[in-house]
Amino acid sequence: MFLGGGKMLTDFLNDMFRRFGGEFVTWSEEDTPGPKCERNLDQAVEFVVEETSSRLRAVSGYARRLRKPVATTFQYIDKIIEQVPGVFPCRRSAFSEDPMVNAIFVNYTHLQEVFSESKEVRELFYTNPAAEECHALLCMQRKERRQLGMALVGDEVRKDVLQATVSFTDHQVVSPGVQEADTRCALKCCVFKSLIAHIRSEANRARTRSSDLQTRHRTLRSRLKRLEAESVHGTVGNELVRQIDAIEKELQNLEPRLVSLEDHFQYVADVLSHPDQYLSSYKQEIYIDRMGIKQKDDTGGTTRKLSLDEIQIAHQHPRVAALVRFPREELLPEKDFLRESSIFLAQ
Repeated sequence: MFLGGGKMLTDFLNDMFRRFGGEFVTWSEEDTPGPKCERNLDQAVEFVVEETSSRLRAVSGYARRLRKPVATTFQYIDKIIEQVPGVFPCRRSAFSEDPMVNAIFVNYTHLQEVFSESKEVRELFYTNPAAEECHALLCMQRKERRQLGMALVGDEVRKDVLQATVSFTDHQVVSPGVQEADTRCALKCCVFKSLIAHIRSEANRARTRSSDLQTRHRTLRSRLKRLEAESVHGTVGNELVRQIDAIEKELQNLEPRLVSLEDHFQYVADVLSHPDQYLSSYKQEIYIDRMGIKQKDDTGGTTRKLSLDEIQIAHQHPRVAALVRFPREELLPEKDFLRESSIFLAQ
């Protein structure tokens, strides 16, 4: 049974992580999951197949062979997301009180704008009128920029000291929920779907590249045969041979190499069996001062230590991830974008 996209799929994945995480963790090579967990695993397998390639259903025993890889991925995602620290408040007062909030936002107005501009946050408050705050994942890009600045070196103030400034950009509010557990489950779903999207993208890329190379290979072989038929080889023929050899080598080393349907199936199974090679979460501890300049340590008690969790999916840029909560009372009034555009056009 395949579960379609949208809310039905999100609810299904949420249920998988919420109710069956423990069974995945304790499922060893010798054990088998309980009947209920097994049924849900089969649903998850069907989702993976549908999202990667429905042709994989032609592979003998595909459902049975994918159960363990899918469970391994669920177990790994469950583990890394549960290690993300608990929520910290994102509100106006926290900007002056919390070093983390002060560092990741430009000012308290910026803080409010980040959450107020999220359609998901507004929808959550609209559908849950009794909710006084929302929990969410806040994702950001951490940037470091080198520049020359002023610093005290010994007893001397110097203006040519190489410094690194730390800033946070591209703030995104992801998977808001009424409770922290809702947000964690939603984040796990998001990571799982991102991994499946990566598998699909890489397979499509490999197939496209393989098709292009094979077309190029046939064209070059035809040209070479015409030269040989005309007893003309020389420099042009040698160059064609070189290009043909290079294409054959690239085809041989192409990753993933999806020559057959079984190759494609094995690629999907391999990624899901080794999620640690495609998903990573690691902690960074950095010291910065009030100006956002990176320091080696808490020298003189004027710097702040930031404990950052970064999550990376495949070859994407790592993103700082923080579980936060934001109060309804600090949601800014919804902008009248039509009115603003009319004013702009009238100028």
